Amino acid sequence: MSQSNPYAPTAETMSADPFTTVPQSTELATLGERFLGALIDGVIQLVLIIPFSFGIGFAFAAAVGVEGVETYQYAIEAAGALVGVAIFLALNGYLLASKGKTIGKVVMKTTIVHRDTEQLLPFWPLIGKRYAWLWACSLIPIVGGVIPLIDALLIFRSNRACLHDDIAKTKVIKDQILA
Repeated sequence: MSQSNPYAPTAETMSADPFTTVPQSTELATLGERFLGALIDGVIQLVLIIPFSFGIGFAFAAAVGVEGVETYQYAIEAAGALVGVAIFLALNGYLLASKGKTIGKVVMKTTIVHRDTEQLLPFWPLIGKRYAWLWACSLIPIVGGVIPLIDALLIFRSNRACLHDDIAKTKVIKDQILA
């Protein structure tokens, strides 16, 4: 006589992987939801990055003198960019890795998923394909302001995908509301 283990997980429990399972909704997030999510993320980033940026500038000025700051302008900008990336990852890294969300997407109840499979993407490919190339482009004089603008304006297409969505093969969907 075989007894079943009362502590064994059920098949239903075993099939639910919290790191790859996403809401069953396939409804795209609205332009407003995406805009407000990005705005929330941007404001949080700015509040934290501005003090660090001033600190980096003051540290370089103290180290090389006010006259030397112009000589090290690109190093100061690169240091600022690295701090910005570190702050972004500190704020959003866990959420992106585990839920496909940034803080703004949590507030707006939206999720980043793979365009075809509708599953969450692995963390580093998501960061590399969706964010890193934009961060790198922003460091290029003149082009650094144009490419992010083009990226954002492409959201007005029928599929509501920005350039970073096309490159990463992602889409942003509404979270399913459980009744």
